[in-house]
Amino acid sequence: MKLSKDDIKGILAESGKIVTTETDKVKDEYKKTIDDLKKQVENAPSSTEIENLKNTIADMEAKEEQRKAEEKAKKEDEALTNNIISAFGDKQFINEYTKNAIISDIKKGLKDESNSGKSAKDLFEEITKDKSDIFANPNKVPDMAGMGDSETDTNKKDMPIIW
Repeated sequence: MKLSKDDIKGILAESGKIVTTETDKVKDEYKKTIDDLKKQVENAPSSTEIENLKNTIADMEAKEEQRKAEEKAKKEDEALTNNIISAFGDKQFINEYTKNAIISDIKKGLKDESNSGKSAKDLFEEITKDKSDIFANPNKVPDMAGMGDSETDTNKKDMPIIW
């Protein structure tokens, strides 16, 4: 049996609708259960134990909201940091401290209203323009070996005296 593209699309669409409907039903059942439990807790006879449970639940809900907000802020900060790092291109900084300071300056600049419309790359170029000792020298000279004036020098040839 061979199905046409339209038949396959129709089957997939119906399958997606069924999955969505079933998922919504499960979500609704969970929400209803949670609401019922909250009502039971609210309508339960007042006692110190139940009041403590209510406070614990409220504290847990507040902590969960705070955790979600912090997680969201962390993800947004990571995305922004990665965007800023991509704006650096192939530039290599002299150290991590300098790199982190420039990232911080760019983040502050992006939040500043006077820089609206500027990209991370624009701010990076503006911040690093005419600055020295920020980037590592790509043409670094290797360290040279000593000239033989140390005590461990094994070269004991006499130097000719010319005068």
